[in-house]
Amino acid sequence: MIRRPPRSTPSNSSAASDVYKRQVDIHGEATSEKVAMGKFLDGKVSAVIGTHTHIQTADEKILPEGTAYITDCGMTGPHDSVIGVKSNLILEHFLKSVQVRFEPASEGVRIQGVFIKVDPETGKATYIERLDMNLNNASDSSV
Repeated sequence: MIRRPPRSTPSNSSAASDVYKRQVDIHGEATSEKVAMGKFLDGKVSAVIGTHTHIQTADEKILPEGTAYITDCGMTGPHDSVIGVKSNLILEHFLKSVQVRFEPASEGVRIQGVFIKVDPETGKATYIERLDMNLNNASDSSV
């Protein structure tokens, strides 16, 4: 079987129509990997959004060639926890080196993410804003 490369990939696209509304989710542990991918894809995609660490970063920006970027968009779920798990269970696991059944936490529920505007003609991002909404107290939210 002969495999043909796709007509357009982030590494070979240049036309605005190839960029239009493409986003890349870079699911990685190391921030350096995410920053490098943002620089590599700048101008080739509309957005590079980091995920995985569950901690929202404050480095959202539009890169020089028009790609919206954030190292980590955060977590939707219970923030009075350790990445969504009851803190006491995680601490027991870490401190005593024992296996414990992880149970989801339920306090401090937040929705985090990013809002991005993309120019429909060029496919380039024109705006990025972090979202962080406290669902336990809807009046205490920052958007």
